[in-house]
Amino acid sequence: MHELLTSLNSNGKPQHGFINEIAKKYDLHRRTIERIWRQIRDQKKNEVPINVNNKKTGTKGRASIPFDENKFKSIEKVKKTTLRSLSRAMGVSHTTVCRWKKKKYFRKHTNAIKPLLTDKNKLDRLIFCLSSCIFDEQTSNFTFNEMSNVVHIDEKLFYITRTQQTFYLTQDELEPHREIQSKRFIPKIMFMCAVARPIFSS
Repeated sequence: MHELLTSLNSNGKPQHGFINEIAKKYDLHRRTIERIWRQIRDQKKNEVPINVNNKKTGTKGRASIPFDENKFKSIEKVKKTTLRSLSRAMGVSHTTVCRWKKKKYFRKHTNAIKPLLTDKNKLDRLIFCLSSCIFDEQTSNFTFNEMSNVVHIDEKLFYITRTQQTFYLTQDELEPHREIQSKRFIPKIMFMCAVARPIFSS
C-alpha cells in the first residue's frame, strides 16, 4: 500500500507500468494489485482512513490434514501398492493422499522381482562366463571369444487376441465379431529368432 501511494503521479494515479512491477515483486496477479488500488482511491475520495486489510473473519478455509509419518511406516507394504488402498489404510480421502504425494511426503517406488539363484546356479553362470574367455600364453592375458560359431536363440510367446479390445469405427461400419472356445485358455503364437555373428569364408 505504501509503495502505491508513493508512486502516484501528478494526476493522482500510479505511474505507468508500476502495477505490473508490484505484482511481479510480490508474486501476485495484476488484478489483485488493481483491486487494492481501487480501494485506496475510493477511500481517499471519501476522506476515510485507508485500510486494505482482508475483511474475511474467522478461519480461512478448512485446515489440512497433517501427514502422520509413524502411522504411514506402520502400514503393511501390501496395503501401500495403490493410492486408494493407502488412503483406506490411513483413514483419509484419496484426494488427501494425492495432496501428500504432491508435497513429496512419500515417494513412488517400482519394485522388480529378482531371480532366486542357488549356489549351483551361480557356479554354472561363472563357468559359462569363463568358457567365453581365451587365455593367451604369450601375453598371459585373457581375451573374449569372438563367438563366430555361436548362435543365440530367443523365443517369445504372444496371445493371438485379447479378451477386451477397443476399436474405433465409423458410424456405419460393422462391429467386429470375435469368438473363441475359452477365454481362460487363449491360444498363443511363438516367435523364434536366431542371432549369430556374420561368418566370412576365405
